[in-house]
Parts: sequence; structure tokens; C-alpha cells
Amino acid sequence: MLDLQPCALAFPDRPDWVWLRWYWGMTDLLRAGVTLDDVAARERGRIACLATPYSDFPGGPVLAADYAAEWAGLLSGAELLPLSPALSAFETGAASAEVGSVSRVAEIVVVPPIEGWRQSAEVWRAVCAGLGAMRPVYLLNVGA
Repeated sequence: MLDLQPCALAFPDRPDWVWLRWYWGMTDLLRAGVTLDDVAARERGRIACLATPYSDFPGGPVLAADYAAEWAGLLSGAELLPLSPALSAFETGAASAEVGSVSRVAEIVVVPPIEGWRQSAEVWRAVCAGLGAMRPVYLLNVGA
């Protein structure tokens, strides 16, 4: 039988959500279409990488940081500890949101339904880093 694990860990450089769902959709690690309440009930008290667009956000990085801050507040209200690469990038004046240090400490990845998330290389890298480390990834639905 063919072992698909090496293929599943060979993440494409660009966002390819069809590929991701094909390899990871049957696992318990990728959960699409969930609400923030669902995540909170399952993961309360954990450190969450809040994966949002930043440098490639259609409204620019200032608006991207505003959305990230809003969602960080929502995650905090749901008793999750959000770490946001987008907010960190904005606060330090960085050109892009790097997930390296966040992905090492985050226990889960949460992707809110912010405009442009599907096309965002930064969101893609956060999701891939989470799955590569065998951490749960939650793609929130629009009603979240």
C-alpha cells in the first residue's frame, strides 16, 4: 500500500486548498466550516496562531491589522490565547507576517473568514506549518 504521508507533508508553495483538503480533509487535524464556539468548546485555554492575511490583504496592511486585532479579541473572549503574525508584523513595521516563531509555540491554528484568506500566502504558510507539526487547524465558517 502506498504511504501518502510524504506527499501530505510536501506542501505546495502557493495556496492550494483543493490539494490540502484531499490530503488532510480526512484527518482530525483539518476542520473546515466550524464556528468559533466549536473551537472554544474543544480547545479552550490553548495558544492559537491567528492566521490572517497581512501583506497581501486587499485593503492593505493597516486594515489587515485592524481585522487581526478584532479577531484576536474574539479569540480571547472565547478563552483562547491568540498569537497573531499579522499584528506582530504591523507593530514592528515588517513588510510581511512571518509565522516561524508563532508556529513553534502555537498549539492550534485558527483561520477566520476574512476577505482574501484563501489567496493569502501568509495564511497558507501558517496552515501548512500547523499541519506539518501535527497541530489542529480550524477554518472558521462565514457565520463564525
